Amino acid sequence: MRVCLPEVLLFICFCIPSLEGNKAPNILFLLTDDQDVTAKSLDYMPFLNKLLRNEGMEFLNYFVPTGLCCPSRSTIIRGQYCHNTKIWDNGDLNNKTYLSGGITKFIAEGLYNSTIATLLQAAGYETVLIGKYLNGYETMYKHVPPGWTYWRGMTRLSYYGPVVSMDGKFEYHVPKTIYQTDYIRDWVLNYLTERRDEDKPFFMYIAPFAPHAPSIPAKRHENMFNNLKAPRYPSFNPSDDIQQQKPSWIKRLPLLTKSQIADIDNFYRNRLRALQAVDEMLAAIVETLDELDISKDTYIFYMGDNGQHLGDFRITPGKRQAYNTDVLVPFLVRGPGVKGGVKVTQAVMSVDLLPTWLDLANITNTVNPQQLDGRSIVSILNGKIDPSPKVNNFRSVALSEMYGGSSNMDTKVYGNMSGFWGNRFWNNTYQAIHVLNGSDWAEGANWLYAEWCTGEKEFYNSTSDFYHINNIINKTDRKLLSKLSLLVSKMGECIAEQCYNINYKEIAKEAARVGKNVGTNRLKCYNPPNIPGIKPNRRGWAYDIDVPEPFSNGFSFSDSDVVPKEQLQKWEEEYQLYFY
Repeated sequence: MRVCLPEVLLFICFCIPSLEGNKAPNILFLLTDDQDVTAKSLDYMPFLNKLLRNEGMEFLNYFVPTGLCCPSRSTIIRGQYCHNTKIWDNGDLNNKTYLSGGITKFIAEGLYNSTIATLLQAAGYETVLIGKYLNGYETMYKHVPPGWTYWRGMTRLSYYGPVVSMDGKFEYHVPKTIYQTDYIRDWVLNYLTERRDEDKPFFMYIAPFAPHAPSIPAKRHENMFNNLKAPRYPSFNPSDDIQQQKPSWIKRLPLLTKSQIADIDNFYRNRLRALQAVDEMLAAIVETLDELDISKDTYIFYMGDNGQHLGDFRITPGKRQAYNTDVLVPFLVRGPGVKGGVKVTQAVMSVDLLPTWLDLANITNTVNPQQLDGRSIVSILNGKIDPSPKVNNFRSVALSEMYGGSSNMDTKVYGNMSGFWGNRFWNNTYQAIHVLNGSDWAEGANWLYAEWCTGEKEFYNSTSDFYHINNIINKTDRKLLSKLSLLVSKMGECIAEQCYNINYKEIAKEAARVGKNVGTNRLKCYNPPNIPGIKPNRRGWAYDIDVPEPFSNGFSFSDSDVVPKEQLQKWEEEYQLYFY
């Protein structure tokens, strides 16, 4: 909700001199939560289409290696795959004797020693984080990770009235009448116009919760898209002949009910509505950068931390799978030297972010090369590498890996099914690769190949089968499958340069030597009931996607309402905390 506040709270962009004297550019990173590509969410963001699609680069083959919040965000912060960070999940199984993920595992693994924050701050950057950090931070407001000049990590992710750690000194309870994305927008604009050190470049990590479930939109957007339904792609609630081609627990799922489908449609609309405030925030930020005359010094990176399936293969909304719905995410960039309106088909991944930012900041020899599983995309941004070549010379293999359970699912519906425990289906451990326009035997490829801990395998031609409904594993040449099996096994344990420098001819030679035993019983399944001391994490229940329409959450004021003077006075008194 954008509130008309007293003059002291108006957000006026003053004419601050540009950062022309800085050799290093400003970097602004806007990270959404669970935003899809496959359901066309970007098409419903008009400001983003103008400012980023038309005036920047859009990466059409941008993958996250793990389609889940905490592992994905850890990859961004560290520049490593989760098989190197050891952040397997959101902390689903954390207890006194075992850590599976979340911020507690991140700390335990000593991953704070070298992050994007510590590296950029050491190079003279002012570093800022506002919004969602890593899962589990909700009870740790006093903890401020090293390297952040300004720390505004959310400890409560409520869409109205979130709670924010103020540099670890205290928790600020944003008024419950204030929409979370609007608060983030207001704080960012205040930082840009009044707080930042003009003599330093800045790195801003802006992470609203939208459009993550429960996807409550701002009141001004609650009646948009009333007639839309979730896309009915071939993968949506498919027939048995398609479903039975899936591995593990997925093949056994029953058809979605009418009630479940109605909830998915409702959830889809609410996701688009929740993204409208993000779209407005983006526009406000760009407008402010223009008025401050620092757009020419500033790169804007826009990304989703993972995708979202919406009834695909009868799975209720969630993520954690290797299909395009879950790991193909929005990624757009604008900034100095970036040509507008370009569609990039090179395969790029979130492991490439940290080396890219270090490259832009002219930082060299300050990070252990073994930490960087990706490579800088600056050569794509400045046009030195063809954005859409016949053979992808930047990267041609994107790893997707998951170790653990499915997304949370309804115990009342699925609780009696085999493999369901602690709100999830297990044996959801797999390693997969998306191969795009490689060389030699992978020339012209657009494949998804997956190996599961159960021994099951999948293979899809993503050019003719983008939604992965025809598993052609039993119709494919065994020699090709041996090469893919060897390739995914190498990617699943790769470090640094091994992760992107692929010699297809050597892969073919080695696969021929190893023969049919490639990939046999390679992955172990995570089966929590068999792990001593492991109990279901009751905090892992899914957010309710059945948010009612119209909304009845009792928000006090609509955008067009006249706010009482008493409330205005209260907000004025809270001004210093609001922008603390």
